[in-house]
Amino acid sequence: MKKYFARVVFLQRSNIVANSACELKTCKQGFARLNRNAGFTLIELMIVIVVMAVLAAIAYPNYTQYMERRDLAIARQEALRIAAELERFKSRNFGYKGFDASYLYVYTETDADGNPTTASYYNKTTGQLLLPLGSTSSTAKYTLTLANGGTGHKPLTIVKGADGQETADSASVNGLSWVMSLERAKDSDGEPKQPRNYDLLLSSTGIRCMTKVKDVVTGYANCGSYSESW
Repeated sequence: MKKYFARVVFLQRSNIVANSACELKTCKQGFARLNRNAGFTLIELMIVIVVMAVLAAIAYPNYTQYMERRDLAIARQEALRIAAELERFKSRNFGYKGFDASYLYVYTETDADGNPTTASYYNKTTGQLLLPLGSTSSTAKYTLTLANGGTGHKPLTIVKGADGQETADSASVNGLSWVMSLERAKDSDGEPKQPRNYDLLLSSTGIRCMTKVKDVVTGYANCGSYSESW
């Protein structure tokens, strides 16, 4: 009888030890799984990097094309705006000479004393406007230049010298026609910063074309052989 009870107690203790060992093993396995799930493997990280690179390769060109289309749309818009004002000016003055687009692009700035003063994005001396509005020579995407359609292509604005008389260059402008070029900004090597975009040409005689070939529209005659209408 004593041997029977001793055997029962031994078996019970053995089961307790076995259960404890199993529980300990289960806990260790659980912790191992937890540790494995707590981070990324090298392969997983490489997959994520490859996916991000593919997405960037797809998105960046689309974004660049969107920005170029936006810049071109702004250039067209301002060209047509000035063209409409030129025709209004001619209806009142029987010519284009003396037209000054400064009033279209007035803004308020602060002088050295902190007082508000008015200025214009349009340079009446050169007949130029940097686009988008508010751009500097280093940040502009386009340079719009308005000139007389006759020989020399000088600005339409009447310029007077120190004596109060009109200068010889200004007096040579007849103002019977006008021409407007919109040229893409260039880098330090003289290449367009947006090579896939267009330079534009517009005139009172009906020219309305665009080209990707640089240095063509500044001749004010046409857009060359590789041109499109707009």
